Amino acid sequence: MPFTLHPNFDSKIFIADLPLCRLLLENNSHYRWLFLIPRRDHIIHIMDLSTEDQLQLLKEIDYVQKLLWTQFCPYRLNVAAIGNKTPQLHLHLIARFEIDPAWPGTVWDHPSQESYTENALQKVLDSIAVYLSQHPL
Repeated sequence: MPFTLHPNFDSKIFIADLPLCRLLLENNSHYRWLFLIPRRDHIIHIMDLSTEDQLQLLKEIDYVQKLLWTQFCPYRLNVAAIGNKTPQLHLHLIARFEIDPAWPGTVWDHPSQESYTENALQKVLDSIAVYLSQHPL
């Protein structure tokens, strides 16, 4: 059976498939906000993954944190696996800046949603692509 994404991810922008996870971008220009979604069906919690997949997930979290840190130079990195609205296991990895609209609160505390312009989106995608090509996982 092929891997299926929850419909709540339909609006996210595909970046790449890593060894375990699908990497997606939130279409909100206020934040450099990525998602890691293990490509395993019927997984709700990290503990539902096999031990091997849990270790791979940790490697991919580290990889994406380093991607965000080196390509966007944030002040902080937020990593969360919440799942209250979307039950499929997914992790939010968000580069935070002291000038972003929600600072110092969480991104969920601020209703601001502004999609990327085509040019701005391409710049973000290019930055991510550079990291992915120069640092294979």
